[in-house]
Amino acid sequence: MQLSRNLKVSFAAFVVFDLLLAFWLITLFQARDEVKNVNSLNALGAVEYPDPFRLTPFQLSDQNGEPFLVDNFVGHWSLVFFGFTSCPDVCPITMSELAQAYRKITELPDLPDPQVVFVSVDPERDSRQAVKRYVEQFSADFIGLSGSEAAIGTLASQLFVAFSKVDQADMTIEETGHESHISERGVIGDGYMINHNIHVSLVSPEAELVALIRPPVRRERLVQAYTLLINE
Repeated sequence: MQLSRNLKVSFAAFVVFDLLLAFWLITLFQARDEVKNVNSLNALGAVEYPDPFRLTPFQLSDQNGEPFLVDNFVGHWSLVFFGFTSCPDVCPITMSELAQAYRKITELPDLPDPQVVFVSVDPERDSRQAVKRYVEQFSADFIGLSGSEAAIGTLASQLFVAFSKVDQADMTIEETGHESHISERGVIGDGYMINHNIHVSLVSPEAELVALIRPPVRRERLVQAYTLLINE
């Protein structure tokens, strides 16, 4: 039986309406899922960038004296933290939490193992050997990077990390905050500390900054945030 022209038009209109309704529902559910993910990440102290930032060339050296370039981020999920080996509090606490989170992630079969990278922001005191001893306290798998102040700054600025030397004469008040820290404790003979951002950056296997985890970094929240971010 042949359909009349009006029936054909009506049938086509219903098909179009059903398709539009399906598209709208899918979009609505996706939007709700995205909001849910954003809220979940925010509760974990993580911020995801809608448009990742592609890293540009830099050159540092790892703890074994090998060059570490932007290509070393390719093919790995990477957790990157900037600190210095004589830091008395925030840095070793964060590194310890990273080590515990790393061990937990490696035990989960459905998650790729991250590359954990420590970048020294104290080139004057942190030799390659000092960085090597430091990172190996936490994990033999960790990568420790050092270089000139300019070379460190090239990578740091791309991961929204600022750092500066603070003279002992200026350190009259201890300040431990959301993004940076200055502390009188642990000041050694040369009498200065380093003020720096203390978040952890997540770099994708495409060498793009995709998210950061705000301080204070804690192992349980870090594992959960890592799981959410790489599975999106």
